[in-house]
Parts: sequence; C-alpha cells; structure tokens
Amino acid sequence: MLRMLALFSLIAGLTVGCGTKGGAPATASVPPVTQSTLRTYFAGVVSGGYGGPGNFSDSSVLATYTIDDTAKTFAQFTYAFSHTQDGPQMNYSGGFTTLARGLLNFGITYSHGTYGLSYSGNTGPFSYDPPKGGNYAIELAGQGGGLVQLQGMPFVPLVAAASCPDFKSAEIFQFVTIPGSYGSNTAPSVAIWNPDTQTAYGKVSIGTGGSTVKFSGIQQFLSSGTQVATYADLSGDPPAITSLNGVCSPTFYGNTISAPNPLTITNPGANETISPGAIVGIGPGGFLLENNGSFAGNAANNTTGSNKNATYQPFLGAGTGAIGLPQPSSPVDVSSLTGAQYLGVVYGSGTSDAIWSSSIASFGFSTMPSACQSLPPQNGTMVYGGDFPGNNPADPAVQANGGYGNCDFAVDLGSQDSSNNGLFPQATVWVGSGFAGNTTGRTYSFPAVAIAGQMNEKFAVFLIGVDKTGSPNQAWGLYLLQSN
Repeated sequence: MLRMLALFSLIAGLTVGCGTKGGAPATASVPPVTQSTLRTYFAGVVSGGYGGPGNFSDSSVLATYTIDDTAKTFAQFTYAFSHTQDGPQMNYSGGFTTLARGLLNFGITYSHGTYGLSYSGNTGPFSYDPPKGGNYAIELAGQGGGLVQLQGMPFVPLVAAASCPDFKSAEIFQFVTIPGSYGSNTAPSVAIWNPDTQTAYGKVSIGTGGSTVKFSGIQQFLSSGTQVATYADLSGDPPAITSLNGVCSPTFYGNTISAPNPLTITNPGANETISPGAIVGIGPGGFLLENNGSFAGNAANNTTGSNKNATYQPFLGAGTGAIGLPQPSSPVDVSSLTGAQYLGVVYGSGTSDAIWSSSIASFGFSTMPSACQSLPPQNGTMVYGGDFPGNNPADPAVQANGGYGNCDFAVDLGSQDSSNNGLFPQATVWVGSGFAGNTTGRTYSFPAVAIAGQMNEKFAVFLIGVDKTGSPNQAWGLYLLQSN
C-alpha cells in the first residue's frame, strides 16, 4: 500500500486544456505541455472477460498505469470490490522498450494472479523470466492520455487526470461511446450497447468553477443520427440529460470528476474511496474519458424490459463509457488528417463477454503498399491501415519496415458535418478479406460515425460503427493517435 501511495504522490502537475495549431485548432489556447519521465494514468473500463460469461478481465475493473521513462518500468494497479480483491492491488509490473513510431512494448515480469486468467481461483504472486510479451501502450502527444492493449484482454483508454480542469470559458467537446457487448446478453460482467436505443456519439460544453465542473448543452445521438430525447432502455423512459454538475477532487485515479452524483463509498480496511456513478477525466490537451461505473457489471444501462436496472442515467456515452476530444474551432483539414500516420486500437465488442476482439492497429503509410489495392480506391477522405501480422507489432520484420502493419482495413470519413467541425456522421468502414477479424472471406463495409481533431498539435480519430454483415454482428470501435 505504501509503495502504491508513493507512486501516486509523484503524479506530475500537468496543466489541463485544449490543443491548438494546424488544420483543426481547438477552442482554446494553452501553453505547451511539459513532458514527464514518471506519469500515472487513470484507465477506464472496457467490457470483456477472459473466456466465458461471468469472468472478468483486468479491462473490466478500474485501474491505473504508472510509466517511468527513466527506469523503463510500468505498473498496473486495479481497484475492485469483488472476486478475490478488496481495494487497490498492484496487479502487473515489468519493463518496456520503445518500438518504431513510439509504440511501447511492455514485458510483464510480475503478476498478482496468474497472467491471462480470470480472478477466480488465482493464487500468487508470480514472476516471469523471460517476461510475458504481447502487451503494448500508445501515448498521446503531451502524455495527456493513451491506450493500453494487454495480451488476451480488451484494450483500455488512459487519461492523465493530473489536475482538475480549469477553463477560462466553457469548452465544447465531442465524444463517441465505447461500446459494450452488442445485443441483449444479460451476463453480469458485460455492459450491453444497443445502437437502436443508446447513445453512439454527441457533444457537450464543459465549464469549471472551483471544484464544480458544469456539463451543459449535452446532445446525444443514436448511430442513425437521431437525437436521443429519452432513455428508452431505462425504466420510465426518462428524458435525456442535457445538463448536470460534477465534482472534481483528488482520488486514487488522479483528479477525477464524479458525475452525475458526487457519491463516495469508502472501504475502511484499505482506506479507499470509489464512485458508483460516472467518473470523468480530462487530460492535458483535452483528452476526455468517461467511465460508466466502478466496473463493467454495473456499467451504464443494461438491456430492456425487466432488465432496466441501471444504477444511474448515462449523460455522455452509453456502453462502458465515452472517449472524446475538443471540438475544433474551424473545419478539420481532411487532406492533412488522412495523410497522417497513426497507431491505435481496433476493437470489436462482440455479442457477449466471451466473443470480442481487440488488437493494436496501424493506419496511414509513408508509401502506400500494394495490399491496399484490394480495398476501395482513394477518394480524398480515405485512410488505410489495419492490424499487424500475427497481432505482433514487435516482430523484427515489422520493425525493419518502420513499424507499419497490414493494409486490410479502411475508413472513408465521408463529408464533414457543416454545423459541427470534426464530426463525420456518415463514415464507412471497409473490412478487407485478409483482416483477422473478418470471418466472411470477402471485403465488406458497414456505416460508422467518427470524430477528429487535434490535441497538442497531433491528430486523433475516434470512431464507432455497427457491423450487421460480419459474424458476429457487433459494434466496432477505432481509436487512432497520430504517430508521425
């Protein structure tokens, strides 16, 4: 416990704000973010278990990641009040190397329980020599956030909630839902996302006043573009939330915002506090992360009918939360956006906590490979990429090629919304026949919505789509951070 508290006491005091410059300036100007050699990130929850209904992965509970550039080490702490854990626990640690294009390659040398299995029945701790590989992290420019992909688990988004937001004037953010399992599965370890009734994307104005964080002008939309007027999946069909206040305060996760109810639960034994409602973090540069609940089992709204049992009403994304960024103050330069190179994650939410996929992705190429010819041709709004051979970006052949992956996936952003800079409401995703998650044996497409902009002078693209062609039918999320 003392070791963990020492790590948290070293969180850098970064300034919260919104990035500027380039073809997609944000709504506010902030000074450059100072890089830190030691940083701690709050990790949100993403639905998915290890191998069956009721099994939780380390993506299913709240966590923090500490990364130390000087020692080249990392540590993950989880925070749960179920299974065999009661409060905070260092779950994994190890070292890392930096691969081409800034991708961090984590090697796990310690785990509290057996690596790659559910909590149930685990005993430990365990050490590993050689380290367990296949684990990666991508950091946002300015260290305001990022993504982690541990082998065999769904990805998790990270935010450096190092300080409470302090905006001189309200800032507008756009967001997309991080989808839960698609359909009506009621397994307790998954948060269900139904695109016909639940939020896919939206926007919000965020203002601050002391410890109070004001969320106003909230607009939520279905994937079809229809604005959410009521929460049809909650008992009584309550009206959609358009404004509410949250409270920002120091927690084990950093300076996070509790909303809509600043309710705190204390575990006297571990002297830990958690919030059963939504937890929001805003990192330097404006990276926005909303986590819908303390773990996936009580996350967001849960199916329909007699199962309308959400513990609160979601006010940004549905599913297991939302990921967002500042809305640009002018239209995004699409040519610059599609011409950049990215690292990120392709996430298929599946139809239960046992059927999902999550893999490191590379998009954009310095030179377009011939493999892209199997996908629709460039039309000015296309960006090409995909997974890595064998889901292994650390492969020497990949690294010798500059760290670029396959070309078996493409996104046609389509037209930028004339009223909302950085919103692409009619995007199309093309899944190539060679993509590992494609079970059809042919190239096919599905509709999606994307948001894009800049944070600390680098582009980010976040997308949510609904795939009713592949097997299983599912939601796809694509989360890209510029790497060049």
